[in-house]
Amino acid sequence: MTPHPSIDGTRLTTEAYLEHLDADVAALIDASADLTAPVPGCPDWTVRDLLSHVVGVYRHKIVALDTDAQPEQQGFDSWGVIAEGADPRDVLREEYSALRQRLTARDAAAATYAWWPSEQTVGFWQRRMAHETAVHRWDEQSAADGPDGADAIEDDLAVDGVDELLGWLTWPWDEVPQPAATGQSVLVSTADHSWTVTLHPTRVEVVGGGSESAVALVAGEPSGLLLHLWGRPGEHGIATGGDNAALELLRERLVMLAT
Repeated sequence: MTPHPSIDGTRLTTEAYLEHLDADVAALIDASADLTAPVPGCPDWTVRDLLSHVVGVYRHKIVALDTDAQPEQQGFDSWGVIAEGADPRDVLREEYSALRQRLTARDAAAATYAWWPSEQTVGFWQRRMAHETAVHRWDEQSAADGPDGADAIEDDLAVDGVDELLGWLTWPWDEVPQPAATGQSVLVSTADHSWTVTLHPTRVEVVGGGSESAVALVAGEPSGLLLHLWGRPGEHGIATGGDNAALELLRERLVMLAT
């Protein structure tokens, strides 16, 4: 089994994902001096809550990679419980060390459980954990220095993050149809990559490259575009144009992914 390819050829190597992970975990912890500070991109969360969330994400993936199966269902918040008196930054360091061991113990193509049906591999988690951590590192820095003071996500990782997120839009939407979606195409563009997203009532098509049929555009630098698509606050330097209704339909689908 080989890792599922990215839509527009953005996929990074295992080494690159791990390098980004190492840097973003360190930066996330460095930005966590005030555990009570509110997190602009995660309403109602403090820095402590965000650290607990990331700890829970890592613990959940450790179990998934150890068992090659979906972890037993339980309240997701319970995964991030931190013992009274423990410093969440120290706990995060420990859990990341354990997760990193699992992410490097097998080849990226090795089969394991993942919630994305088309890619049941260790490589899925290498990619997913790099993107999860990068966005939450930005969240953590924005809590310390404001959205405009947080460091940009590195270009190569951000472009791949856009590719990953848009790929999830192809999940079946039978239970939450968009009757107003009748085949409108939106061009999403950054750096040397672009994607055409075509919206239908119960499905979304995403292909690499542009299309003359696109009725709307969303474009920007890689980090800004990724953060915009994830609905993060701040000025991201995004350019939009064309059919506003199509842009709103795309935004609705993206919000559904994030909730």
